[in-house]
Amino acid sequence: MLNKLASFPPGLDSLYKQMMDQISKSDGAKICQQVLASTAILYRPVTISELAALVEQLEDLDDLESVREIVSFCGSFLTLREDIVYFVHQSAKDFLFARAYHKAFPDGSEAVHRAIFSRSMAILSKTLHRDMYNLEALGYPIENVKLPKTDPLLVSRYPCVYWIDHLCESKALTSSVGGLQAADVVNDFLRKKYLYWLEGLSLCKSVGKGIVLMENLWSLVQVCCTRSVSL
Repeated sequence: MLNKLASFPPGLDSLYKQMMDQISKSDGAKICQQVLASTAILYRPVTISELAALVEQLEDLDDLESVREIVSFCGSFLTLREDIVYFVHQSAKDFLFARAYHKAFPDGSEAVHRAIFSRSMAILSKTLHRDMYNLEALGYPIENVKLPKTDPLLVSRYPCVYWIDHLCESKALTSSVGGLQAADVVNDFLRKKYLYWLEGLSLCKSVGKGIVLMENLWSLVQVCCTRSVSL
C-alpha cells in the first residue's frame, strides 16, 4: 500500500492527470470519456438508469450492471452512492474543465449539451403520455400522488426538467448549421407533447422550474429570430 501511494504524484492536479492518462489508454477510453463529459455537464447527479438513457454510447450495453462497471472504470473521478452517480469531489469536476478540457470535451462542451438535448427529446417523446400515473382525475393534489411500483418517469425525470437548459447551452437553435433542425425538433415536441410535458413537470414537482424554462426558451427563440432577420 505504501509503495502504491508513493507512486502517486503529489498534488490533486497531478493525480487527476495521471488518472486521466490511465483512462485514455484503457480499452474503454471512448465510452469512459463520454460518461465523464456527460456527468460533468449534467445539472444534478443522476441515477444509473438515467445515465444509461442520456448517454447514447451506453445504450448498446446489456444491462445496468454493465453501466455500473463503466462508472467504476472512471472511479478516479466518479463514485456510486445508492445507485446515483457523483463526482468523488468538486475538484475532480473542476479538473476536467480547467486542466483536461480538450480530452474530456474533444468537440467542446456545447457538443455534449447538444447530445444530451437530443437524447432528452427522444426519451420524452417516447415516454410522455396522458395520465402517466393513472390518476383518472383532473386536478389531483400532487401531495396525494403515490409513486407507482414501475415509475413511467424513471428515466424521464431529468430530461423533463432540464432539456431546455441543455438546448440553451448547446447553442443549437442559434447555430447556422443545426439551428433549423433543432427548431424543428422543439416545434414538433411542443406541438405533440406540450400538455404531457406539463403533466410530467407536475409529477416531478417542478412546475415552477417549468415556468422559468419556458421564459428561457422564449428568450432563445427571440434571439434566433433576430439573427435570422439580420441575415
